[in-house]
Amino acid sequence: MKPFSIGNIYLDDENEKTVDINPLPENVCNFACVFCPFGKTDLKTKVRHYFPETESFISELGKFLEKNSVEKIFINPEGEALYNTELPRIIELIKSYEVKIKILSNGYIFNQTEYFNILKECEEVVGELVVVNDKDFQKLQRPIEGFTIQKYIESMTEFSKNFGGKFIIAVNILKSYNDSPEKLKELKKILNKINPDSLYLETQNEERLERTFAVSKEKLEEVENMFLTGS
Repeated sequence: MKPFSIGNIYLDDENEKTVDINPLPENVCNFACVFCPFGKTDLKTKVRHYFPETESFISELGKFLEKNSVEKIFINPEGEALYNTELPRIIELIKSYEVKIKILSNGYIFNQTEYFNILKECEEVVGELVVVNDKDFQKLQRPIEGFTIQKYIESMTEFSKNFGGKFIIAVNILKSYNDSPEKLKELKKILNKINPDSLYLETQNEERLERTFAVSKEKLEEVENMFLTGS
């Protein structure tokens, strides 16, 4: 999505009238993943930032909600929306129209109090999981210095225990990095520890990334069977 954008209304998998929004001016994140579909991280950070353009975005979102009947807003950012200091205001505005909120984040900071207090206002939260060891985490996701896979898993595990809404984990299956039987077994073990309410399996579909990272549809089905049925 474009910076500070509001998408078109569509019916989601639960048949709810939904619209995606991106409340960021650029790719703001605590990771710089080599497989990021949005390209290079513009602002790599671990603290919240005030973006002046957010004021006009909030105004436009208010006008949109006044004119359109929607059941859910999906905060689906090109980056980490939690690092926008005005996200609580955006959530408050959406809730004032009695609209449900779903939000996507990589999940590293879920269990930090200031971010948990924001996320608990949402009905659905989507975290992400890709790798199973710190070597691959540092190489592929290139986090802020000091971030580790252990802290990442612990954050989502604690969040899963304490969050009252629906917690979903999107698992990104990458060719040659986490699709081996051994890596998949480790992924399943981690997912069992985190214990989300739901899983979503995906692979790369961006043209510039497909050749390097994408697995086949058949492979995804195989992984889904392993994760969801235990076989």
